[in-house]
Amino acid sequence: MTIKEFSRLCGCNPQTLRYYDHVDLLKPVKVDSWTGYRYYDEDQALQYVKIKNLQMAGFSINEIRGLLDADNDTIFKAFSAKIKEQEDRLQKTREIRQSYLSEVQRMKEKVKEFRETVLSLMEDYDPTEEFGITADEYREIVDSLTTYLDTHEFTEGDFDYDLSDDGDAAREEPEYLNVLNNPDFEVIYEQHGWEHAREVIGKFTVPDDGKEYMLLFTISKDKENPTAFANTDLSVMLGANLKSRERTCQNSQKLGCNVTVSEDGQNHFWLLKRK
Repeated sequence: MTIKEFSRLCGCNPQTLRYYDHVDLLKPVKVDSWTGYRYYDEDQALQYVKIKNLQMAGFSINEIRGLLDADNDTIFKAFSAKIKEQEDRLQKTREIRQSYLSEVQRMKEKVKEFRETVLSLMEDYDPTEEFGITADEYREIVDSLTTYLDTHEFTEGDFDYDLSDDGDAAREEPEYLNVLNNPDFEVIYEQHGWEHAREVIGKFTVPDDGKEYMLLFTISKDKENPTAFANTDLSVMLGANLKSRERTCQNSQKLGCNVTVSEDGQNHFWLLKRK
């Protein structure tokens, strides 16, 4: 019978049969070499019923292919296994639904703790000697950071590191742990043996080209509060030239700052650019 007649027998669209032919699930018994017409045997209707029901039950094309020649007992066992699989998935969905609100609340608490910790570290920090800025200038930096933390919508991905009790970056994003040996970055400026950060700032400029840059500091142990150090350094550097800051924002330039304790007790700085 023609594909039109066979589709009428099966109660389906001819396009469905063409699809089954295309994915090698139900091939016509004959294809006219001149017209391209497909012809089916009425006995293939039973195969169609098997394919349709397996597909409706959520079996993949490959799974259906493996069951085409199976007897009814095997098919029933396959249905039972699929039911168990879907029941397990449904149970998992129920568990996720139950834990969703709790996880949302935990994330809110985590964000709140993160904000409070960062601002507390900033409030306890005195940048006067290190950066050569006044108390009023530092207050502007803290206020600006406070506004950002209050208005920014944080997600799990924003927490690239955990703040320990003493303010150290306890678990930094892996990409930045050994950035000097990362082949994706190149050093474009470096300065070593300085005493205060103000000696470094102003000695270089970050090109306004929309690229990603990293400020890498390794500092002596006597310089406390690396979190406040990093935030202050970024703010002082970006605020040094208003036009540069505006262009940086317009280009959505990514600028990071990583601060760790040096192994030799000296202060080091590198400006790196992602290639």
